Amino acid sequence: MTNTQTTTKRILLVDDDADVAQLLGFVLRRAGFEVKHAPSAKKAMEVVINAPPSDLFILDLWMPELDGEYLLRWLRDEQKIENPILMLTGTVRPGLEEELKAAGADAVAHKPLDIQALDALVRGLLGE
Repeated sequence: MTNTQTTTKRILLVDDDADVAQLLGFVLRRAGFEVKHAPSAKKAMEVVINAPPSDLFILDLWMPELDGEYLLRWLRDEQKIENPILMLTGTVRPGLEEELKAAGADAVAHKPLDIQALDALVRGLLGE
């Protein structure tokens, strides 16, 4: 990812895997985004309620307690969030992407992530 413009777009990254979150956070910050990390859906809910709104949400699908799909539905249905939501998953299952999009995801990316493809996806979702 390259920093082509000065931008202050805020991204909320929700992933329970500290290594993945650290890597993605580093890449996104280096690209010029402000990144807030939440290690669980419950922590993400606190951030959404108490912090300035995020321009993009990146949610891991599989997390303990409450999964990413639950958080996705909560953001769309309870919080009425209209900003883009990108789901991350390592699961490959027929119909999964369609199910997540029907639940409100704007895009689904599969792990392991290609950094250049992620850059294009994030910038596309943010209208850059």
